[in-house]
Amino acid sequence: MWSEKYRPKRMDQLIGNEEARLALSAWLSKWKQGAKAILLVGPPGTGKTTLVTLLAKETGMNLVDLNASDVRTKDKLQKRMGEAMSTVSLFGERSLIFLDEVDGLAGRSDYGAIEFIKESVKESQNPIVMAANDPDSDEVKKLASFCVPVRFRPPPPREVEMYLREIVRGEGLSVDEEELRAYVIDAAGDVRQAINLLQSSQQESPRGENDRLRHYKDRDRPVSEAFSGFFEAPTKAEAAISLRKLSVPPIEKIREIHRSVVKSNLPPEEKARALEVVSRVDFLMSKIMRSRDWRLLRYLDRQLVEDLYPILKRGAVKYTGQDDLPFPVLLRLWNDSKKIRELSLKYAAKAHTSGMGARSQDLPYVFALCSNKSFREQLERSLDLDETYDKFLQKEAGRARG
Repeated sequence: MWSEKYRPKRMDQLIGNEEARLALSAWLSKWKQGAKAILLVGPPGTGKTTLVTLLAKETGMNLVDLNASDVRTKDKLQKRMGEAMSTVSLFGERSLIFLDEVDGLAGRSDYGAIEFIKESVKESQNPIVMAANDPDSDEVKKLASFCVPVRFRPPPPREVEMYLREIVRGEGLSVDEEELRAYVIDAAGDVRQAINLLQSSQQESPRGENDRLRHYKDRDRPVSEAFSGFFEAPTKAEAAISLRKLSVPPIEKIREIHRSVVKSNLPPEEKARALEVVSRVDFLMSKIMRSRDWRLLRYLDRQLVEDLYPILKRGAVKYTGQDDLPFPVLLRLWNDSKKIRELSLKYAAKAHTSGMGARSQDLPYVFALCSNKSFREQLERSLDLDETYDKFLQKEAGRARG
């Protein structure tokens, strides 16, 4: 993968987040036993893991790299972190303990994990660094009291574009400037995704340079025109062309198509079939996000064209549009929808329905019923929800009543 081949070899090769880099280096140079841990918070692909890896390398420390999503319980954390916390070499050399994706600590099985990390920070003979993607997650808020937070932000698009250009030179390719810019836009600040999109496009079947340039120029057309073109296309081929014109992240594409189908005039049976297809596409996107296998993105549009488009009747589905919200608001909405997505999957497994069907058809009524405390508590027990869901369900019940 080019994302590994061209991963920075030195800290000064990283792009963006210079203040965060300096803060981490300064913290490590002053660290002593009993000091707070450091918590790196920011979107995927902004360099958190790479920075920690390079910092350990440049300071000569042994890196103990753990993923909180894999070691969720107190017992597993204790088993994996215990020796690393107390081991210092005869020459006083320390390890750097890195606990990634701490916002992945969720569920009843995780009770005790946060407290164990808190005690570990106080007792460890080696410095502990943690990282999280979601700044508003309940887990991050719980960790904040014994951590020094350092925010990571998406690097400037121009810097990402320049980084891609270095890769293009290194691979001996000829890629148009507008094409590179399209990858940067699609990646939305995720450098790793931008690299994977570039690599994926170069490994697809070759096409003429004029065709490639025209394809990426088309992406600059208004989003509403591209969505409408998909819903109203007279043929599959034209539907596929419209999807390729969309210069929005894949998650946004799925979300807007789902919203439009829900609000459409499709007959109930056809709407249910359409939402089932969107559910499968949403599942594919979740798999891509978990595995970071961006090559699978090429199948996303294909599935929409082959499976969803035939169900749509021209004129029955209209693009509903969305407000041009600032990025922090969009991030907040995304975080909310992530919680809803997690809940819908738990509900779907219990009710033997699809995740998208649960989200679009059942959950609105469930949320309304959650204003009743007895019902809410019964739901939490039935779906094995942790304590963070209670406040969330109360909030959604208020929205449903309003």
